[in-house]
Amino acid sequence: MSVNWGYFDKFEWANEKYLPRWGEGETKATQIVTAISQLVYRWYNDGDVFDNSYLLDGWCDYLPSCANWLEQHTTDEVSPILHRISECYTDEDYEELLKNLADTLLDEDYLEEQNKLKKEGNIRDCKGSFEYVDPYESEDW
Repeated sequence: MSVNWGYFDKFEWANEKYLPRWGEGETKATQIVTAISQLVYRWYNDGDVFDNSYLLDGWCDYLPSCANWLEQHTTDEVSPILHRISECYTDEDYEELLKNLADTLLDEDYLEEQNKLKKEGNIRDCKGSFEYVDPYESEDW
């Protein structure tokens, strides 16, 4: 089932409350909303994915860092959702993954609690299991 960009309109309240004008903000809530916003925007605007080492292509080298940060700094529910990237055969599969991620993390009570915590690390500089493979620099791609 295809999830269109309009689905994410229901999270506009989170963007208005927690999305900083620039950067990633100063709390975990602002980091969470920024990372998810980047993943959703780059998919629907440019077709970029957070790990292009599987079946879907993408060209944004900082998105893996956003996914790695979400996996390492949010709830235990997030890791299995993110690792479904290895099972994404179609655009619809990836859109469903993004939907599940947003539904899990963009919860009003959860973000309110995360907003009480100072930011952790950097969403654009977080190493982990997700990666960007430059097809022009990789022999395996």
